[in-house]
Amino acid sequence: MSLSDMAAFKAVVGIDPDAYAAATTDGAGIDTKGYHQALVIVSAGDITTSLDVKVQQSSDNGSGDAFADITGAAFTQILAAADNVVAVGRINLDETERYIRISATSVGATCDYGVAVIMSPYFTGNGSTFDFEV
Repeated sequence: MSLSDMAAFKAVVGIDPDAYAAATTDGAGIDTKGYHQALVIVSAGDITTSLDVKVQQSSDNGSGDAFADITGAAFTQILAAADNVVAVGRINLDETERYIRISATSVGATCDYGVAVIMSPYFTGNGSTFDFEV
Protein backbone atom coordinates (compact mmCIF):
# COMPACT_ATOMS: atom_id res chain seq x y z
CA MET A 1 0.00 0.00 0.00
CA SER A 2 1.44 3.35 -1.03
CA LEU A 3 0.96 6.77 0.54
CA SER A 4 -1.53 7.65 -2.21
CA ASP A 5 -3.58 4.63 -1.11
CA MET A 6 -3.67 6.00 2.45
CA ALA A 7 -5.22 9.23 1.15
CA ALA A 8 -8.19 7.17 -0.04
CA PHE A 9 -9.15 6.29 3.56
CA LYS A 10 -11.68 8.50 5.34
CA ALA A 11 -12.10 8.96 9.09
CA VAL A 12 -15.35 10.41 10.43
CA VAL A 13 -16.91 10.95 13.83
CA GLY A 14 -19.71 8.46 14.48
CA ILE A 15 -20.63 9.99 17.85
CA ASP A 16 -18.68 12.88 19.40
CA PRO A 17 -16.69 11.91 22.51
CA ASP A 18 -18.57 13.22 25.55
CA ALA A 19 -20.37 12.29 28.76
CA TYR A 20 -23.87 11.11 27.78
CA ALA A 21 -26.85 10.84 30.15
CA ALA A 22 -28.93 7.66 30.24
CA ALA A 23 -30.55 7.79 26.80
CA THR A 24 -30.07 6.73 23.19
CA THR A 25 -27.76 8.90 21.10
CA ASP A 26 -27.84 8.58 17.32
CA GLY A 27 -24.92 9.88 15.30
CA ALA A 28 -25.31 11.62 11.96
CA GLY A 29 -25.65 9.56 8.80
CA ILE A 30 -22.35 8.71 7.10
CA ASP A 31 -22.25 8.48 3.30
CA THR A 32 -20.30 5.34 2.40
CA LYS A 33 -20.41 5.79 -1.40
CA GLY A 34 -17.06 4.78 -2.90
CA TYR A 35 -15.95 2.75 0.13
CA HIS A 36 -15.96 -1.01 0.64
CA GLN A 37 -15.11 -1.44 4.32
CA ALA A 38 -15.72 0.45 7.56
CA LEU A 39 -13.97 -0.02 10.88
CA VAL A 40 -16.17 1.17 13.75
CA ILE A 41 -14.14 2.10 16.83
CA VAL A 42 -15.76 2.62 20.24
CA SER A 43 -13.69 4.31 22.91
CA ALA A 44 -15.47 3.81 26.23
CA GLY A 45 -14.35 5.66 29.34
CA ASP A 46 -16.22 5.51 32.63
CA ILE A 47 -19.39 3.46 32.21
CA THR A 48 -21.78 3.79 35.16
CA THR A 49 -24.04 0.82 34.41
CA SER A 50 -23.77 -0.31 30.77
CA LEU A 51 -23.38 0.89 27.19
CA ASP A 52 -24.90 -0.66 24.05
CA VAL A 53 -23.53 0.35 20.62
CA LYS A 54 -24.82 -0.76 17.22
CA VAL A 55 -24.63 0.28 13.56
CA GLN A 56 -27.69 1.09 11.48
CA GLN A 57 -28.26 1.61 7.74
CA SER A 58 -30.51 3.58 5.38
CA SER A 59 -30.66 3.96 1.60
CA ASP A 60 -31.37 7.73 1.76
CA ASN A 61 -29.95 8.99 5.08
CA GLY A 62 -33.28 8.52 6.84
CA SER A 63 -35.31 10.95 4.74
CA GLY A 64 -37.74 8.30 3.48
CA ASP A 65 -36.04 5.06 4.48
CA ALA A 66 -35.71 5.04 8.27
CA PHE A 67 -32.43 3.82 9.74
CA ALA A 68 -32.59 0.15 10.74
CA ASP A 69 -30.13 -2.12 12.54
CA ILE A 70 -27.55 -4.00 10.48
CA THR A 71 -27.85 -7.65 11.50
CA GLY A 72 -24.78 -8.65 13.50
CA ALA A 73 -23.34 -5.11 13.68
CA ALA A 74 -23.62 -4.62 17.43
CA PHE A 75 -20.91 -4.63 20.05
CA THR A 76 -21.07 -6.83 23.13
CA GLN A 77 -22.57 -4.72 25.93
CA ILE A 78 -19.87 -2.76 27.76
CA LEU A 79 -20.38 -3.03 31.52
CA ALA A 80 -19.12 -0.85 34.36
CA ALA A 81 -16.89 -3.67 35.59
CA ALA A 82 -15.08 -3.74 32.23
CA ASP A 83 -15.07 -0.07 31.20
CA ASN A 84 -12.20 2.05 29.86
CA VAL A 85 -11.87 -0.11 26.74
CA VAL A 86 -11.59 0.21 22.98
CA ALA A 87 -13.72 -2.09 20.80
CA VAL A 88 -13.49 -2.46 17.00
CA GLY A 89 -16.00 -3.88 14.53
CA ARG A 90 -15.71 -4.31 10.78
CA ILE A 91 -18.44 -3.91 8.16
CA ASN A 92 -18.35 -5.01 4.52
CA LEU A 93 -20.03 -1.96 2.98
CA ASP A 94 -20.78 -3.87 -0.22
CA GLU A 95 -23.47 -5.66 1.82
CA THR A 96 -25.13 -2.55 3.33
CA GLU A 97 -27.24 0.36 2.18
CA ARG A 98 -25.47 3.62 1.26
CA TYR A 99 -25.70 5.41 4.63
CA ILE A 100 -24.71 4.12 8.05
CA ARG A 101 -24.94 5.69 11.49
CA ILE A 102 -23.98 4.75 15.02
CA SER A 103 -26.64 4.35 17.71
CA ALA A 104 -25.56 4.08 21.35
CA THR A 105 -27.62 3.63 24.50
CA SER A 106 -26.30 4.59 27.93
CA VAL A 107 -28.13 2.61 30.59
CA GLY A 108 -28.53 3.73 34.21
CA ALA A 109 -26.56 6.97 34.36
CA THR A 110 -23.93 9.03 32.56
CA CYS A 111 -21.43 7.18 30.36
CA ASP A 112 -18.27 8.60 28.77
CA TYR A 113 -17.70 7.41 25.21
CA GLY A 114 -17.13 8.32 21.59
CA VAL A 115 -17.25 6.41 18.30
CA ALA A 116 -15.10 6.86 15.19
CA VAL A 117 -15.54 5.27 11.77
CA ILE A 118 -12.67 4.69 9.33
CA MET A 119 -13.74 3.86 5.79
CA SER A 120 -11.53 2.14 3.25
CA PRO A 121 -11.82 1.74 -0.51
CA TYR A 122 -10.63 -1.85 -0.01
CA PHE A 123 -12.26 -4.83 1.66
CA THR A 124 -9.52 -6.83 3.33
CA GLY A 125 -11.53 -10.04 3.60
CA ASN A 126 -12.64 -12.17 6.49
CA GLY A 127 -10.56 -13.89 9.11
CA SER A 128 -9.36 -11.13 11.43
CA THR A 129 -10.43 -10.85 15.05
CA PHE A 130 -12.91 -8.04 15.65
CA ASP A 131 -15.66 -7.48 18.23
CA PHE A 132 -18.09 -8.02 15.35
CA GLU A 133 -17.69 -8.59 11.63
CA VAL A 134 -20.49 -8.37 9.05
